[in-house]
Amino acid sequence: MVKYRRWLAVFMTSLLLLLSLPGAALQEAETAAPEIENTLYPIDYVYTSALITAYYHLYGKVLDDFAEINVTNHSDSTAWFLVETEMDGYSYVSSDTVEVEPGETQEVRQNPRLIPESMEKLNAQRYANFLIRVTLLKDGEDEMLLSESSEILLYSRRDYTWVDGFDVQENRDLLAVYVTPNDPDVEALLRRAADYTSSGQIWSGYGEDENDAEGGVWDRLQAIWQAEKEYDLTYVSTWVSFTPIYSQRIRLPFEVLEQSGGNCIELAFLYASAVEALDMECSIVLIPGHAYLAVRTDLVNAIYYFIETTLIGQADFNDAVTYGNNRWEEDSPNVDANKEDYGWINIGDAREWGILPVPWR
Repeated sequence: MVKYRRWLAVFMTSLLLLLSLPGAALQEAETAAPEIENTLYPIDYVYTSALITAYYHLYGKVLDDFAEINVTNHSDSTAWFLVETEMDGYSYVSSDTVEVEPGETQEVRQNPRLIPESMEKLNAQRYANFLIRVTLLKDGEDEMLLSESSEILLYSRRDYTWVDGFDVQENRDLLAVYVTPNDPDVEALLRRAADYTSSGQIWSGYGEDENDAEGGVWDRLQAIWQAEKEYDLTYVSTWVSFTPIYSQRIRLPFEVLEQSGGNCIELAFLYASAVEALDMECSIVLIPGHAYLAVRTDLVNAIYYFIETTLIGQADFNDAVTYGNNRWEEDSPNVDANKEDYGWINIGDAREWGILPVPWR
């Protein structure tokens, strides 16, 4: 969506640790190359010197393009160029063939897509070589005009990182990438949940029911809770922060299932993934140091079940909702007033803005 198109700059907390500057934030901007010394075909380019792995599918859409290359033709005839970029060993090659008329400049925007298998390597921040090549295409004798390599930072696939230039709500909305309704492990969770519904089936949407008068939403939500217990899920208390000063490490829903535990936001993402897969509307409530889930009861009224997902393995579903509803009674005035560190992320709205699940699996 247009409102998200900004030049990307990120807070590099890992580099701050290397510099022994805890609690601060360093802003990383694009890197521009000087114009290539080429009389007939000058080339200049700019690229982002750090890639936020969890957002890599958003570059060129929600985030600005990763690289922009300008090729100028000062010759007296039309020329064709092959423009290529890649992150060596981590991405596919992004390539475009462009035609440039005499006296004109063509801009090429590219976003090399990560190889899914390479995501496995990115359980910690790493450096990689960003390669850019521009080839003049001739009959039988192509000429390499530019071949450059520069080091860039790849964030861990688990790093939730604030984007400079986005406001607070826009950065919060980026958390929706961690809600993964199409993940095979989430689908397997829903299959188990079917065994705990009153009908022995699982279904999608709300139908004509208002305010869950017939209990269909509740039935499926409690079934998800029961299915999660089969994974021996438990709350793992770890530090959480949703501010621009720190990067937050986040496990994806399938990792929560595999590891049988997660912190508040990770458990909320898992539950939200199952809810979204059932085509029901859900939101994440953020309060200082904590997060919990809200699930809408129909498509007519703005009424929600609030679920304290950290009670998994300790309490039944009814208690989790009672606790969540009581908590919302306390938190809602602060959320409505946009008080600092309080927020609301509607997953459906984030999807409409182009913030899609991370396409790892």
